[in-house]
Amino acid sequence: MKKLIAVCLVCVLTTAVSQGMVITFDENSIGNWVNGGSSGALPWGVGTPSFGSWSTLYYVLPFTSVITGDVEVYETGSNTMVCDVLRFDNVNSQARVYVYSDIGDLVPADTGIPSLWTISGGANQDPVYVYEVGTEMNNYFDYTPAGQSEVTYHVISDIPEPATMILLAAGLLGIRRKR
Repeated sequence: MKKLIAVCLVCVLTTAVSQGMVITFDENSIGNWVNGGSSGALPWGVGTPSFGSWSTLYYVLPFTSVITGDVEVYETGSNTMVCDVLRFDNVNSQARVYVYSDIGDLVPADTGIPSLWTISGGANQDPVYVYEVGTEMNNYFDYTPAGQSEVTYHVISDIPEPATMILLAAGLLGIRRKR
């Protein structure tokens, strides 16, 4: 029995270590990171990256630098419609990810899609892109940078926006009063 428990413990610890850090965030300033037994909230703000574009939501990542550039996010099943952009940048010894989303409701990332930059690392490098997974209003995607398998970004792309939730609540109250 002790051997079985020891084998299970080794398997669990190996799985936790091999998965590395998972950074989860959305378009509405809610983010956190988990790495083994440690975790924390991601500080956020609104600002402009050091290259191109305009102010948008950003998260301060729990390390000091990233490979700079963009990750293009496409709608499920589309090769032409960029719906989000993650712009990785280093600002004042902080690694940051800026979140740009197509204009929708009043959340900090809904500022429009900027001109795209490829991830740094060489001339004529192919752009990095991912596809959303899930149904509309329940979309997400995962991104693990090439050569950095110890970090995975889990991004919740579509969230019920505050204005949508207010309209939904008002509609439900209207239906309730009608009955």
